[in-house]
Amino acid sequence: MANILVVDDEVDMEPMIRQRFRRAVRSGKMTFHFARDGIDALDIIDENPSISLVITDINMPRMDGLTLLERLSDRVELNAK
Repeated sequence: MANILVVDDEVDMEPMIRQRFRRAVRSGKMTFHFARDGIDALDIIDENPSISLVITDINMPRMDGLTLLERLSDRVELNAK
């Protein structure tokens, strides 16, 4: 099963993704989590360590997508040690 986090501050993104992947979600092939910015995304990842894919917007309030990817990279390096 794919456990996916979508990070985007556009409110239309969540219903669009839910609609597009509704069959995969119903069948249990995919699970989606949604965050509005990088700070929320890090909190969701902490609560759901089984997230296997992060799809992120670049321009967002509080923490942008590039900073989020940098923080995630730092976490992966720390966990690898």
